[in-house]
Amino acid sequence: MRRFSILGISLWDMTAREALRRADRYLRSGALSTVTYLTTQTLAFAAKDARVKRLLEDTDMTLCVDPEILEAAGIANAGRIREIEDRVFLREFLRRLARQQEAVYLLADTQEEAQALKEMLLGQQDGLNIVGECGFDEQEQQQERLMNALNAAAPAVVLSRMAWPADLELMHAGRKFLNAELWIALPEKRLPGKTPPNIFLRIQKKLFRKKVNEYNEEKAEQ
Repeated sequence: MRRFSILGISLWDMTAREALRRADRYLRSGALSTVTYLTTQTLAFAAKDARVKRLLEDTDMTLCVDPEILEAAGIANAGRIREIEDRVFLREFLRRLARQQEAVYLLADTQEEAQALKEMLLGQQDGLNIVGECGFDEQEQQQERLMNALNAAAPAVVLSRMAWPADLELMHAGRKFLNAELWIALPEKRLPGKTPPNIFLRIQKKLFRKKVNEYNEEKAEQ
């Protein structure tokens, strides 16, 4: 595990094994811990918004979706790139949740998206103990109503996939109210599994590298 900085955001990088050990500790902590996946897009967004940057840095654990993040930070190696591309942490974590029969709740922007998330996760790992799912729109985007619904379902783990940074904001608000032990915010792109080649994504990643280089050059000149 090591600390790195990119676009002025201070983060920790850890191997899949380190992340799994930490997630296990979170499930025994008795308090809500927060985890979020990061893409080049969400990092670029956070770099322009001080409030989101603060929430991101206050998150207990961050996981990269795009190896380009570590490459741009100058800390990538073949093993970490392979772990990221193969989604090793999430595959193993879902397997552990199923084996231990931990209660899981799914959250998305809409009910239809929550159902799609459920189908995707069950397609990846059968036997998950999913105790409920909902769209934030069902709660009329009211945090208090959502927290009440989550506590009524009494999950140990919340898995969300929402438009950034909605679930980042909700998970931090939940620290005060939720009895759950772990909230993991998944990225908007499909997980688990490698993302198929996409010209638009390649352009985005090139723009991200350019943005990081420009940021580093500006800092060097100061």
